[in-house]
Amino acid sequence: MLKKAKHKAGYTLVELLAVISIMGILSGMGVVGFQTMVSHTRTKDAALNVAAYLERTANKARQLNETLCVRKGATANVLVTYKAACNAGNFANPIDQLVLEDQVSILEGGVPDGIGGGAINIITSTDAKASFVPRLGLLSAPYEGYVAVKYSGEYGAAVKEKTKNSFTPKWNPSGSWSEL
Repeated sequence: MLKKAKHKAGYTLVELLAVISIMGILSGMGVVGFQTMVSHTRTKDAALNVAAYLERTANKARQLNETLCVRKGATANVLVTYKAACNAGNFANPIDQLVLEDQVSILEGGVPDGIGGGAINIITSTDAKASFVPRLGLLSAPYEGYVAVKYSGEYGAAVKEKTKNSFTPKWNPSGSWSEL
């Protein structure tokens, strides 16, 4: 005759603590990776949006056959387009604007080197140089320059180089610029 052994159904406290601690370590690593991914995505998205906005402004200048000026808006995350030359000072009625996410800021300086082509920031606090002048057969954008954005320590930019007839979105996640 066989004797029935008494078995306890369940887990010991040590087993539960080991599983919970392993889950905590793995989820902590996942949170850091997720935050980095969000930061990369938002920086890339801002650079792409700024490049598209500047391309749209250049096309609008050709369509209207007017000089347009892009300036930084009242807040750090807004670009505004006016139907005027940048040196005219007539900035009463905007015709278009780009509003980026709240945590993204449009930079006026302090961008890491190596952005490309010796370009200068076309959006500054003292002088908005982003005049979009219609030119036959060419993009109405400035010949060279960039608009830089920053999110959580990462930089992105829409870069216009002399050798290209379009804006190139770039980002700088680890100290060197690469195209998107």
